[in-house]
Amino acid sequence: MMKLIFKLITLSIFLSTTFLNAQTTAESRAVAMYAEINKSTPSITLHWELTANAVSAKLYRRSPGSANWGTAIATRTATEDTFYTDSDISLGTVYEYRLEKLTNTVDDLSGSSNITGYGYVSAAIEKPAKHENGVLWVIVAKNIGDSLQTEIATLVKDLAADGWDANAHILKASDDVPEVKALIESKKSTLGCDAVYLLGHVPVPYSGLYCENPQYAYPPDGHAKTDPNSHCGAWAADVYYGVIGGDWTDKDSTSLAKRSENNNAIGDGKFDNIRIPAPVTIAVGRVDFYDLPIIDKSETELTRQYLNKVHDFKTAKIQVIKKGIIEDNFGAYAEGFGSGAIRDFTAICGKNGIVFNDIFTTTQDGDYLLSYASGAGSYTSCSGVGVSANFNTKNAAAFNHIFGSFFGDYDIKNNFMRTSLASEKMGLTCMWSGRPKWVTHTLGLGENYGDVTKHSQNNWLDYDANYYQNGTHMALLGDPSLRHDMLAASGPLTLEASNEKTETNLSWTASSESGILGYHIYRSHKSHGGYILLNATPTTDLIYKDVSPYDGTNHYMVRTVKETMTGSGSYINLSLGVVEEINGMKGQLANVPESITGLSSKVYPTISSETITLETESTQIMKYTVINTLGSQVASGMTTGKKTSIRISDLGSGCYYVLLNKKSLRFIKN
Repeated sequence: MMKLIFKLITLSIFLSTTFLNAQTTAESRAVAMYAEINKSTPSITLHWELTANAVSAKLYRRSPGSANWGTAIATRTATEDTFYTDSDISLGTVYEYRLEKLTNTVDDLSGSSNITGYGYVSAAIEKPAKHENGVLWVIVAKNIGDSLQTEIATLVKDLAADGWDANAHILKASDDVPEVKALIESKKSTLGCDAVYLLGHVPVPYSGLYCENPQYAYPPDGHAKTDPNSHCGAWAADVYYGVIGGDWTDKDSTSLAKRSENNNAIGDGKFDNIRIPAPVTIAVGRVDFYDLPIIDKSETELTRQYLNKVHDFKTAKIQVIKKGIIEDNFGAYAEGFGSGAIRDFTAICGKNGIVFNDIFTTTQDGDYLLSYASGAGSYTSCSGVGVSANFNTKNAAAFNHIFGSFFGDYDIKNNFMRTSLASEKMGLTCMWSGRPKWVTHTLGLGENYGDVTKHSQNNWLDYDANYYQNGTHMALLGDPSLRHDMLAASGPLTLEASNEKTETNLSWTASSESGILGYHIYRSHKSHGGYILLNATPTTDLIYKDVSPYDGTNHYMVRTVKETMTGSGSYINLSLGVVEEINGMKGQLANVPESITGLSSKVYPTISSETITLETESTQIMKYTVINTLGSQVASGMTTGKKTSIRISDLGSGCYYVLLNKKSLRFIKN
């Protein structure tokens, strides 16, 4: 079926200009839906807009992560109310809704049924604050690491202040794709890794056998082997870094592409996979200004500019209009590429949250949160939208979806998507959305772009997303930690020790943010993450006393707390933290357990630099963790029988404990 459809419509889509009519296919395939909340009931009311060709609508609800949608909770005809109030609601719980719209318009993709449109909202009343995001590694190309040490230090500090356990690693100039993948796998297995931020021209993986694989006779942009500009073969595939395990093969070949970069030979390090072979567990984002001579600044200066504008956005110095601009030059075509933007922008921004207009014209008068642009493309242009050189003087929105031929394969000179991040003011993220459509509605409840990258890449027939779902070509350009709604932090934090140095007195000045709930206070034993929440309820005071600091150095953080309202209801939002440290305190050792010896388990050798062996009397598979003397987890895993080898080469020198069945076994990394 897919092959037949592409024969009928694919080539014309990208090589021709388009026309718009009163009812675009993108609008038919979408439902613009948003949520309003009532705390006193409590209840969530879903509102939606039906297109003129709508016949009926069904509303479904599930818990996020559920395997299916179950039965409809409401059914409407086109002439009935376009809202539904859900009163079976608990404060702080997230509910995911899908609206399925049946139309009277024949679906040209099937030829035998009518178009169905979809809308999605993840809604909540006071979704709880997210204090911890996981472990993020900034993997930096050597030239960028050597040139931008101050900016990278600020980046890591900002990440830690946003709830990440943040670390940076500068690559060697000689590192290649396998070495970067081995590095990520090592970090995942020892120190943890939930997100990777590729900064600079970190080696680019390639994957795909488009046109050679009979199930994918056309590449995602439709330019097959008969096209003079064939885009067959392998495309850039950063998702490779986000998959631990999976059968990545390099056993087939094709030479049908016009560009040598896309040609895929047996054993050349370019993978055969078109679909991602295992779940994506690490969110990957890339910020890479290599080989963009069409932009007036150098690679280093563009990277510095990007890091500075992201810092300004995260610290709420940049304010945007909370709307999305849609410039869909493919709106009339059968696949309705822009329908994902219509439905998700409404869920994020709410009623009247979309502006249908030219992007560069609209952004002359204001800075917008979101944009979607599509048009016939080349590597350096999007017809009806613009060319790469435009980003010297123009801006799109802060967060951009762009779709058209060729430029979705971003590892090329003057690439249109990468230059969108080179704009002076906006351009914080970019994704190629249309084949497939990305799944981004959860941004309305404070999720970050790493979250939606994994959701979109792992989607397979769960959310409506068009062809090429779960494809290895799906990639996020931009900082994966970014989220939409940033708050003004408090003023400077001051720390004072008591006379005995057993207590810490904190004070700070008020945030300029209006309508806040107060402040959360955190403590850590390290500067780049691992913060523990000290007050479950936000304090409205500007002082706080910590009566149980850690022994030695303590890092404290204060974050502004506010309930943020969006098109998806409300969530408890946090600013970046304001951080200070104090030394020489007398206190706890962060809950390091007493070491217990016994016959049931042991580790050896007790002094090692590479690996240790954990031996138990049982063959049962059990979870173990490794902690340092401050009680912080530095590694974890599962036993593999009576003897389990644990790699410790990435740990710093010092004393550690393996925790198993409430026992701790001590060893020293030398």
